Amino acid sequence: MRANLFESQLERLARTLTEQFGVQVICQGDNAWTDGRQIVLPSLPDPLNEDLERMMLGYLDHEMAHVAFSDFGVAEQFMKKHSGYVGMLNVVEDALIERRAMERWPGVRANLDAMFGQVRDRVVQLIAQREPFDRFATAVYLKLAHHGDMLGLDREVAGYEDLLDRFTAVQTTHDAGSLAEQLLDRWLSRHPSQPSGRGHGPSGDLRSEDRQDGAGSGQKAGDANSAPSGPQGDSPAQGDGESPLMSGTSSIEADSDPGQAETPPGAQGADSSQDMPKGRRKRPKEATPAEVDGQRVPGGQVVGRSGGTVIGQAVADALAEAVAELNNSSEYRVFTKQYDRIEEVAVAKESDVQLLLATGTDVVRRLRRGLADALRSAEKRWWRDDQVRGSLSPRTLYRLCTDRRLLDVFRVRSTVQGRSTAVCVVLDASGSMTTRKMDVARQAMRVLLESLGDLKIATEAFTFTTGDKFNLMEAAKHSGQLHTQLQTRFSRFGNLEIGLVKRFDELVKSALRRLPTIRGSGLTPLGEAMQIGASRLSIRTESRRIMLVLTDGKAGCECGDGAAIEHAKHVADRCRKAGIELIGVGIQDDSLCAIVADTIVIHELQDLPAQLCKLLGRTLQKGLRHVG
Repeated sequence: MRANLFESQLERLARTLTEQFGVQVICQGDNAWTDGRQIVLPSLPDPLNEDLERMMLGYLDHEMAHVAFSDFGVAEQFMKKHSGYVGMLNVVEDALIERRAMERWPGVRANLDAMFGQVRDRVVQLIAQREPFDRFATAVYLKLAHHGDMLGLDREVAGYEDLLDRFTAVQTTHDAGSLAEQLLDRWLSRHPSQPSGRGHGPSGDLRSEDRQDGAGSGQKAGDANSAPSGPQGDSPAQGDGESPLMSGTSSIEADSDPGQAETPPGAQGADSSQDMPKGRRKRPKEATPAEVDGQRVPGGQVVGRSGGTVIGQAVADALAEAVAELNNSSEYRVFTKQYDRIEEVAVAKESDVQLLLATGTDVVRRLRRGLADALRSAEKRWWRDDQVRGSLSPRTLYRLCTDRRLLDVFRVRSTVQGRSTAVCVVLDASGSMTTRKMDVARQAMRVLLESLGDLKIATEAFTFTTGDKFNLMEAAKHSGQLHTQLQTRFSRFGNLEIGLVKRFDELVKSALRRLPTIRGSGLTPLGEAMQIGASRLSIRTESRRIMLVLTDGKAGCECGDGAAIEHAKHVADRCRKAGIELIGVGIQDDSLCAIVADTIVIHELQDLPAQLCKLLGRTLQKGLRHVG
């Protein structure tokens, strides 16, 4: 089976986290944070900038490694014993879990290296501003990690070589904690006098002077992404701005805070392998209101600290800057896909099904027969221009006596179309598809499904629109931002609704029972619908894959048509490059012509079924000519 060409590395990695470890990955809004149960990334545009995607992949790889290999109970004990210096364990554990992840999953090293390369200059700038402990902790990580770049911090770890050499024997978080204690004890013996500070002192967290009035480097990382505080400040992205930090906050430190929830579903279930011994990821059982660095948010939710490590803060700053540059004038960006649905269309009442089947039976029969005859003719003998040997065609032997450059005297039995073709029908079910348009579209869909079913051509059909499970008001409430702010940054807020009329492996009778319930409502996320159809087609084994798109208007969502149209063009281009043949039918509107080159426009609704069958028949026979 072919790999899905329309599934990104980010989506594959997110699915792995969900399936293997029970940690949900969500792209939503402008913020990035994690609480151990879910990882929230900023909503990303399509197409996605390659550098931003690699940074996201590196972050997810790092978090996946923590979920798989870190023992949060050890981290909690270390924090209680060495309050204010948990950053020492963070950096040793970071190097450990990255090493184990690189050994277990191919590709992790390249993603981590790409992310480090993008934030290297930021790390250098931050180090110059940080306190001695931060510099030492960062140097320890760089010494133990695989990057091979000390960023000029070699002197920070001079005299610790004997301890650092023991890292090769570190295999678990318990081992990492033991080594971190030894490193910390020696560092404290050499730095007996430490500046007093609020909160957790000179660890990897923000310095006290940086936290005045919520400002400082931690807030800087969230400024571009974080919503302003307000009545809805109980969102996980509020308060300090929970940021995607390398372990310090997101995976070790935050998970051991008193307010965190229990182990994410599936996390303990994944400890059957040798990498996950019994008792991993144990967390406090009670989620009680608590303070972290003096920060409390409405509802008692604990907000993770920004800046768990210097490198973590650099990643947060880089992501914040990249997301701040996004706007929906050119990028198609969805606020959240968490509420998107792909569901079967409900079965209609039997009386409605019978009424549909009884309407226009003569027309349907005639069109089915015409389409079937056209497609079956592909089983006759045909010739191709470049053929130089084979069975001779008696009707064309006379050409041997002519001076024609191409003889065209051979005949070949072509592959039966039904055995080598898969068709996906994508029907617009937005609000502009009025009752009359939808009635005709149902009849056209019926003709297609029955004809293709007779020919045993693998066929799938679905509708697309947006729903009411999420909207702009919910997004404003969730993020604490104004409607106008969100409208300038996102293209779609309503959830995507995909209604499956027929699956590839279903009988046509099942699909016909669903047709009467199709109704028009919502908006027209055409590019996303085409992308879903292409992703389902791309894994088919047939040699030809055809997508047929029917719509009566422009692609568009809540915040205008510009970005949605450009996104649809981008998806159409990807389909062509992936070998998917696109054909379109514009129902009383020619907007689809700018997206799908092979498009016909139907101005009279009653012509839709006949023209649709003619178009599909012509497409299926493309490339072959009959010689009799």
